[in-house]
Amino acid sequence: MVSILIPVYNRFIKEFVLQLNNEAQRLKIIYEIIIIDDLSEEKYQVENCKLKNLPNVNYIQLLENEGRSKIRNLLVIHAHYDIMIFTDCDMLTVDDNFIKNYIENSEENSILYGGIKYKKCDKLEKKHILRLKYGRKREAIDCKIRSIKPYSSFMTGNFCLNKSIFKKITFNEKIKGYGHEDTLFGYELKRKKIKIKHINNPLYHCGIDETEEFLKKTRSAVDNLKHIYENFEEPELSTDIKLLKVYLKVYKIKFLFKLMFYISQNLILINLKSKNPSLFLFDLYKLGYLCSLK
Repeated sequence: MVSILIPVYNRFIKEFVLQLNNEAQRLKIIYEIIIIDDLSEEKYQVENCKLKNLPNVNYIQLLENEGRSKIRNLLVIHAHYDIMIFTDCDMLTVDDNFIKNYIENSEENSILYGGIKYKKCDKLEKKHILRLKYGRKREAIDCKIRSIKPYSSFMTGNFCLNKSIFKKITFNEKIKGYGHEDTLFGYELKRKKIKIKHINNPLYHCGIDETEEFLKKTRSAVDNLKHIYENFEEPELSTDIKLLKVYLKVYKIKFLFKLMFYISQNLILINLKSKNPSLFLFDLYKLGYLCSLK
């Protein structure tokens, strides 16, 4: 018995839900697909709510935007079955065995993380190149490499766990906005000695943000990282998160990096919006932005 849990915000998800529903029907398992919409724009609500007419699909519309942490906790409250598969809404399945792979590898006291992939693109608009390049280089990682640092490699876009684990830990609802709620969740898992098992069961990440939107989300993630570092006792942040590790090394002279950021950020942005964006310059942009925060 499986609950598939999908938080949705401003994304059409019909194709993905049909993929999941078709596999579950083929497997002849007891299952449910629970979709909670976090106050998307009306055009997404109108189309996505039609999915409630599919067998075993429960669509819930929120009247307020609750954020990435709280909506995941709400999904657990509505889930009926012990095996819970969490996915993001901007995904597609890689093959026809996504649910089956999680069921066969599920463990009561462990979390499974399946990873993500990116489709090959013959042609890509310039405004999407930075996000795709970052995803392929930094996120689409084989499970053997992810297993080296299992907790810091965890992401919330594709994982499976037993409902009993949520009696010990939930997503921290003090984390608002975009970014690093998965980092904090990973450290909570480690503190509670809940094992993360990395397997090769990826989903395609299809939500390739335009560069402007990706940079906006990046700044939000840096804001959250600073907030977590200053307000939560997570000593491993300073060693596991490369950005924070570099920031602490240059902290005494961060005013120089702040100055350089103000002088050079327009040139950096020209590169990041080009056909050949540099991830090194992207890292410098994040460091400069972090140094500029009060």
